[in-house]
Amino acid sequence: MTAVGGLAGCSKGPDAPKPEPVPPRTAAVTGESDPKALATFCDKSWPGEGAVQPWGSGPATRQPAQSARGSWRWVNFWATWCAPCLEEMPMLGKWRDAFQKEGVPFELELWSVDEDEAKLRERVAQGLPAKVTWVQSPEALSDYLGKLGLDPDAMLPVQMLVDPKDQLRCVRVGSVHENDWGTVRKLIR
Repeated sequence: MTAVGGLAGCSKGPDAPKPEPVPPRTAAVTGESDPKALATFCDKSWPGEGAVQPWGSGPATRQPAQSARGSWRWVNFWATWCAPCLEEMPMLGKWRDAFQKEGVPFELELWSVDEDEAKLRERVAQGLPAKVTWVQSPEALSDYLGKLGLDPDAMLPVQMLVDPKDQLRCVRVGSVHENDWGTVRKLIR
């Protein structure tokens, strides 16, 4: 089975409380992440200079990926058939907006592993909080996860945090919830 093959029940967590209000941010964005937050939130992380994982282009895609280099990027791997993936998308858009209001360059990227182009186009037409990059195949994501030392059969959604220097800092397998907002803010230092 691949990372997305036959997973009718993607990882799903309990309903979470609303995030705490976002105070203004005045510190400069350095591309560094909080090591404690990386260790507790991420399934795999690369803290600090010299211990980074180049993002490169991620898994192979069906069209060129449109990445906003120079910004923090939250890369969300999802599929139209994954209910938890769809449930968390509006929240991810709110997180992006909150960081941008704080003056933190932050982009959301949605990378779909759907194999059915018609279903993907239908979902995109309904509206999403960011542009979609279409992963070449579920196996492409599985291969990429394996190269990172993660389970190639991991369930969707999969979250990746890329720093402004284009270094992969964190991979989290599974959903994120509103109560993760404080931890995500610690990751972006």
